[in-house]
Amino acid sequence: MDLSSLDILPDWDDVRFIRNRSSEGDEWKTNEADAIAKKMYQQWREVFNLVYAYAANLSTDEEDELTNGITVKSLIYQNIMLIAPKILSASCIDSYVIKMENASIIRNNCKEMMNQVSVAVMLGIADEQHEAVIEEVVIEFRELFKQWVATFKKDDYEDEWGLFL
Repeated sequence: MDLSSLDILPDWDDVRFIRNRSSEGDEWKTNEADAIAKKMYQQWREVFNLVYAYAANLSTDEEDELTNGITVKSLIYQNIMLIAPKILSASCIDSYVIKMENASIIRNNCKEMMNQVSVAVMLGIADEQHEAVIEEVVIEFRELFKQWVATFKKDDYEDEWGLFL
């Protein structure tokens, strides 16, 4: 495994990753939601790198396609790849509905990722100790996530699906 490939996600860049705020002056630099989003993104980078390495090392020796790690690895990769873009997307907009939509996708993908990590242990292609380490960093991420979602301000935009009222 090439360890240089582990740092796939770019560092947070205020100019690149935060919505165009030229009309707000420098106030955005002290915005609580943006500060938490930045911390959360950085924490996700740690989770991402750890889970990526975990999945890359899943056993693939067995003949059974379902239990040899290939399927589990693919599902883990699918889940971890969506989180960072959703954090960035939600940070770049003011719409409560779209922020909540992105937050919901983040939560779901984190839960699905942890389910797949547990499945790998259950199938005997991964170690319980690795699962525990991943769970610890995900808990840290989840705490930041809860702080971040608490900063979302409900607006007057109506969710035409009636989900985020």
